[in-house]
Amino acid sequence: MSKMAQLAMDAPLLVPRTRHQDAALRTRTLRDACAFAELWDPIQALRKQLQLEDDVSLNPLYFLATTDHVRRPCAVACWRGDRLIGVLFATERHVRGFRSGYGLGGDYTGRGLLICHPQDEAVVIAASVQALMADGLHSLHLRMLLRDQTRMELPGMRATFLDARVLGDRMTLPSSFEQYLRTLGKHTRRNVRYYTRKTVAAGIQFEQDLAEQEYETSVARLNAETDFPANERRLARDRRLLMLNGGTRRFGLRGPDGVMVAVLCGFTRRKRFHLLTQLNDAHLQRLSLSVVLRGYVIQHLIDTGHTELQYMGGSSLSLGRFCKPQQYRSLIVDRKTGVAAVGKSLGSWMVKFAARIGKPLPVAVQTLCRGFLDESSLSISTALGPSAVAMRPEAND
Repeated sequence: MSKMAQLAMDAPLLVPRTRHQDAALRTRTLRDACAFAELWDPIQALRKQLQLEDDVSLNPLYFLATTDHVRRPCAVACWRGDRLIGVLFATERHVRGFRSGYGLGGDYTGRGLLICHPQDEAVVIAASVQALMADGLHSLHLRMLLRDQTRMELPGMRATFLDARVLGDRMTLPSSFEQYLRTLGKHTRRNVRYYTRKTVAAGIQFEQDLAEQEYETSVARLNAETDFPANERRLARDRRLLMLNGGTRRFGLRGPDGVMVAVLCGFTRRKRFHLLTQLNDAHLQRLSLSVVLRGYVIQHLIDTGHTELQYMGGSSLSLGRFCKPQQYRSLIVDRKTGVAAVGKSLGSWMVKFAARIGKPLPVAVQTLCRGFLDESSLSISTALGPSAVAMRPEAND
């Protein structure tokens, strides 16, 4: 409870809570850490009943640590009578401190959305959507691991359901590194060995326990040079999660001049390592530092008794093929009427026209009107598109 209280004091904005009621359920929107603190005991009791203590993504502390001034909480708690039956974790995007009306729930591979029994899933989601729309949202994208095939009724709303098997985010670790290599495709296995030999020949060494200050200094330098930088909000999220969870680890590759050329951080819960962010020196792409560092980290994890590696928020396409696939659903909901609906309908026409003439509009524009696009266009902005490419038979090595 001390961590919960600290998060409550550190909450960037405390806003009034809202209530929504229908014939079946009572719901309450949770927009700050204080609201979660008030419901801490019943939420933890439900998590224990569902045996979710091992899933950090469904811990309210984890959810709150991943929010910030741009993505602020708009979770929903649902009761049937006096019994808490579900909690849906979602955030609303804010622009310069103002609500945008766009909500998002679940991570890229569908984790971290919902605490409830499978038989209550459809009714909890439907009640939560109704509550959030009544509370000012006009668009909501929910990403979930599918346990119930039900496509719930959402009166007065435009709803798109995208269901598919997607790349997993958890990799089982065997008892030895050689066994792990044998689980990979032959080309991936060859690359791990080949590029590891090349980095050793170049005088690059693995560091298994970087000090926090050296890690942060290395992140700042590498992030300024890479073609794919991690934004400051993500890095700040990493710091909060590392502070919140025990078993914090910072790994890296050190060049012959003593400078870090790749870094990676994460934390251990029980025997699972949760990998957060990795950055590599953009000038050394020829050495495939990402492959090398992850190989070293996995070997170290196996040697220290870890049995699983979880890529928080989703794995890379190359490594996701070696994780157990997951049944996934994207549920995209928009109001059918109102100024926002008219604007998004017009925007979707512009997106289609631009694609037809070969001049696609920016991703941000497509995201704004995604609920009015066709399913093939929508899948590109979810886990479905990349997973479909990576899971083709010809993509396996």
